[in-house]
Amino acid sequence: MIKDILCERAIRNSNKTFISYQNKQISYSQFNWMVNNCMDCFEVNGSKYVGLKIKDKLKLLIAILALNRKKLIPVIYPNYPNIEPYVSAVNIPVQVEDFQIKEDYNNPSGKYSYEEKATQLILFTSGSSGVPKPCEITYENFYESAKMWDKIISFDDSDVYLNHMPLSHVGGLSIFFRSLYYNFAMILDDFSHENIVRYSKSITLVSMVPSMIEILSNDINNINFKKMKACIVGGDQISQRLLKIIKKTEMSTYISYGLTETCSGIAGSWLEDFYDTFIYKAHEDVCLGLSDSALQITSPVVVKKYFNSNRLFNNKFITSDCVEIIKKNQFKFIKRMDDIFISGGKNISLSYVKTHILKIEGVYSCDLKIINDKRWGKVMHAALDIEENMSLKNIRQNLINFLPNYMIPKKMTIK
Repeated sequence: MIKDILCERAIRNSNKTFISYQNKQISYSQFNWMVNNCMDCFEVNGSKYVGLKIKDKLKLLIAILALNRKKLIPVIYPNYPNIEPYVSAVNIPVQVEDFQIKEDYNNPSGKYSYEEKATQLILFTSGSSGVPKPCEITYENFYESAKMWDKIISFDDSDVYLNHMPLSHVGGLSIFFRSLYYNFAMILDDFSHENIVRYSKSITLVSMVPSMIEILSNDINNINFKKMKACIVGGDQISQRLLKIIKKTEMSTYISYGLTETCSGIAGSWLEDFYDTFIYKAHEDVCLGLSDSALQITSPVVVKKYFNSNRLFNNKFITSDCVEIIKKNQFKFIKRMDDIFISGGKNISLSYVKTHILKIEGVYSCDLKIINDKRWGKVMHAALDIEENMSLKNIRQNLINFLPNYMIPKKMTIK
């Protein structure tokens, strides 16, 4: 069994600041009360799965823990204009989009515990077909992932982690559980250059994807990173040019590799080791191997299964990444083995995007091309054959209704 660590924190560290959000300092006891007060807010219609599409980050975290205490499973939908493919993948409607945080701090706390192998929540990733894949992530997955990262970073209860990652992605939620399990503070905000400057002097830890580093690159030497314990960079392959920029800052940087199916990072190297080698080293309790030429990962952080699938992963997952095993538990990334590419830390399927473009009446053909890009790492360009009376502006406006912005080609031309 895994104990509800928030209850323990609310007793032992009652007044310690746990979350800083929108200029508010929220203690463990206050956050615990917020969770308790919301346990009866949700009508679940007899299902153990509850669809969440909550924009406010604090409310989303409260909802997840409140539902877990009711032995319910949150299904976390991204905040995209069109989430129909996500809803169709699980057939679970959005039931909660907003609610009021109750400020009653007299609600007594109960005692809660969870089966390690039980599904804690469902997050989505992109599969080789581009159709969203819902991953069942267990209580054990998040706990073991936090332990794994502690071995790399050596968390301290005085740490302050800036969490500006989306909470509908495993990276953002993993940071939350790391801070909860290891008793340190988390600043909850969105990513921006201004926020990095604002928080850089007070944080010890931050996670970023390469596109974030690119956005900061023109002013990165004026940001106070030197006193930070670690910046974890993952979510995409990083270029030598960006590595050079990071090296000049003297920022203590860890280059990470991981997937939603592995509940965040399972391998990586500190910058000084990665810089010339591009070699990822497996974390503790991770065993790497090959299935044909694809990377195979065995670890307690591998998620339970895909929702609506009978096949359990049993701690073993075969990726779609072609790698070279250098020696035991060390590898170099070579390429994807499917049509997925990563732009700004997000997976995009060429076939999925092309299917949606060709659904537009008046589009006869579509050729997609992947282009290297300084800011995003890689971007997608589209060459279209269309009716004479159509415009590229109309096509782009049409796509906004069906695809999130990051999936829309950065450039469109007419053949």
